[in-house]
Amino acid sequence: MHGSKALAVVGVVAAVNVALLAAPASAAPTAVVGPGTGYVTTGGVDDLTACSFAAVGYDAAGRLVGLTAGHCVLAPGLPVTLIGNPQAGPVGTTALGHWGPDYGVVVLDAAKVIPVSSAGGVTVTDIGTAAPGQRVCKSGAASGITCGTVLDVRADGDIVTDTATVWADSGGALVSGTTLVGIASHADSVPVIGPTVYASATASKNILDAAGGPGAGFRPI
Repeated sequence: MHGSKALAVVGVVAAVNVALLAAPASAAPTAVVGPGTGYVTTGGVDDLTACSFAAVGYDAAGRLVGLTAGHCVLAPGLPVTLIGNPQAGPVGTTALGHWGPDYGVVVLDAAKVIPVSSAGGVTVTDIGTAAPGQRVCKSGAASGITCGTVLDVRADGDIVTDTATVWADSGGALVSGTTLVGIASHADSVPVIGPTVYASATASKNILDAAGGPGAGFRPI
């Protein structure tokens, strides 16, 4: 999720922009968003990123929001466009990014987005904790579904697993069954194809709830 990330992100964003220009003005595609759905943010040159959603749901204020990685939210208010459906145009905006644990919130446009609990073979119905030895699977935009085992749960709540990830998987869902236990954060070592660190979904939700604002009281679809 590092290294050649910048060049890869620029390529993805360029492809999205071309698709947007080519889309008919009357097109009104359905924007389905769920676990592992990929997106790009656009703004200035320093605001380009490509990441994934961990889960979609509603917060206590009734906003439709998506959970993602905090390092994917480079600034608040950036337009969010789906990698797999650029013709829909912006489907939301970034709201906040937190770096310990590494979680972020995107406020989605309920007029454009159909939120789903299942996407690409992964389902999220609730939020829970992980334990060493637990079997888990990750869903991300870049490498799809990969499965493995929880190797460690650190004192700060971060989860280390042997599930493979690459750069645009950041923010993707780590599930045990249909329980979201983690949010894809970063590689634990070099080379990047190796153990991956996930932010604790439970710790992230607890901080969101305590802070208030977008995402507080989040409940998955």
